[in-house]
Amino acid sequence: MATNSFVPVPIDKAKDMLLGEGTLYKDYGEISEAVIGATRGGTTFELERSIKEVEYDGVMGATKSMRRYEMCIPRLVINLLKINYTNLVYGLNATVSDGSDQDGTYKKLTFDTDFNSTDVLTNLAFYGKKANGHYCIIFIYNAINNGNISFEWKAKDEIVSELTFTGCYGYATPTTPPVEIWEEIAS
Repeated sequence: MATNSFVPVPIDKAKDMLLGEGTLYKDYGEISEAVIGATRGGTTFELERSIKEVEYDGVMGATKSMRRYEMCIPRLVINLLKINYTNLVYGLNATVSDGSDQDGTYKKLTFDTDFNSTDVLTNLAFYGKKANGHYCIIFIYNAINNGNISFEWKAKDEIVSELTFTGCYGYATPTTPPVEIWEEIAS
């Protein structure tokens, strides 16, 4: 074998690949479960981690088992195509109220500067499929939309708003990352 070369390892079966399509849910498996709506441009799962190498006198490099997490922050970034007063306020510190004027009735979205416990979703779930038909679900727990909200108007194009949901740690579980990934196993 030549120096500085490698032999690529193929996937055992193409059916093991995770497909890019999926459904997004708020509060998956709960009474308040709802489908978030249509997306365009995909959804991104991010797990931002900072790992500290614990150094000690005399060490010449990284040492096995001498690491610890400094932070671990899960996020789902959604490119939302279906935008309405219902799905826009999921995980957002905002209030929806009814209004009316000479032009008709409407829903009024008011943004708050305080965060309430009701602003946090129990979970946000991406329910995807593998090519073999089995599911893969990514859960972000205690999810809140703390990213920016923007709409960009372009001629002859639909508005897609990028929403960033971040998982928050629980009071009783400050060292348990608020994320899980479930993969269905063939029986």
